[in-house]
Amino acid sequence: MQTDFLIIGSGIAGLTYALKVAETCPDKNVTILTKAQSDETNTKYAQGGIAGVMDFDKDSFTKHVEDTLIAGDGLCNKRVVEIVVQEGVERIKEIIEWGAMFDRDPEGDYKLGKEGGHSESRILHHKDVTGKEMERALLEAIKKQKNIQLLTHCFVLDIITQHHLGYLVTKSTPDIECFGVYVLNLSNNKIEKNFSQHYLAGNRG
Repeated sequence: MQTDFLIIGSGIAGLTYALKVAETCPDKNVTILTKAQSDETNTKYAQGGIAGVMDFDKDSFTKHVEDTLIAGDGLCNKRVVEIVVQEGVERIKEIIEWGAMFDRDPEGDYKLGKEGGHSESRILHHKDVTGKEMERALLEAIKKQKNIQLLTHCFVLDIITQHHLGYLVTKSTPDIECFGVYVLNLSNNKIEKNFSQHYLAGNRG
């Protein structure tokens, strides 16, 4: 199989990347491989909510950053925390635009929870199955993109690099190139080669 973009894993990272690539490059083919059912990911089993500053009258990025650094007890990279907190709200809005439905009150405002480590209410959730709802929304959005195909029950065995061409490749080899992957297709128990110009491996989360 030959595709323009090859993504391993159908969790929130893989599906989000696939949607953005498909929208940015509508003339390119995007293929997602997952080793089980399309929704069988770590994302699906995330029960809690997702944190983001949604009420700037009561909350702020500064507060969220401070809460995170305190909870991290010195183990956090402050710059990374600032990036995640500040860009996180836009990522949440993207998921909402793709169809994720977080719980709202009778007035239509989001029900923002307040969990351990947070000084303000900033947790969006969908009952107690927030991850499952986000996974559902992303999979539905994937179906609407004509240039995305999602192949299930494909277990990646190996990444195809220069060592398959006879070159010695070690973990310290510079400029390792990935040409694709060897996959065990569990539907027919055959090993197949999947080639791509671009490759992304997620953690199925």
